[in-house]
Amino acid sequence: MLSAVYAASAPAAPGSDSEFPYVELSPSFVTNYDGGGRLRYLKVDVTVRTHRPMDEAVRHHMPYIRSKLIELFASQLEEDLTSTDGKEHLREQTLEEIRAAIDLLEGSGSADILEVFFTSYVIQQ
Repeated sequence: MLSAVYAASAPAAPGSDSEFPYVELSPSFVTNYDGGGRLRYLKVDVTVRTHRPMDEAVRHHMPYIRSKLIELFASQLEEDLTSTDGKEHLREQTLEEIRAAIDLLEGSGSADILEVFFTSYVIQQ
């Protein structure tokens, strides 16, 4: 009961009433990559900028979206993860993957997924 009272009295997050809200895909994505001999790990924090009300659809379909992104991140090669161009390409692929998931699950709406940001990006080689 206390948490319900606290949630009701807690101030809204900055920008939460925006027409273009940000949706944090938390927790962090942590996966191994580059199926070579030694285990290598990638940790990424992903935030999506949407057009309201698509933020609610992203939250609703979070398990499916996370599953697809884990597959995407795990399929990367080391050389693609360490270069600036490779990181940008992965960010674009992430956006495409989220848009494809929304179109599949909602029937449309991918145009309301505006941008993807990597707010943290760490690789262990």
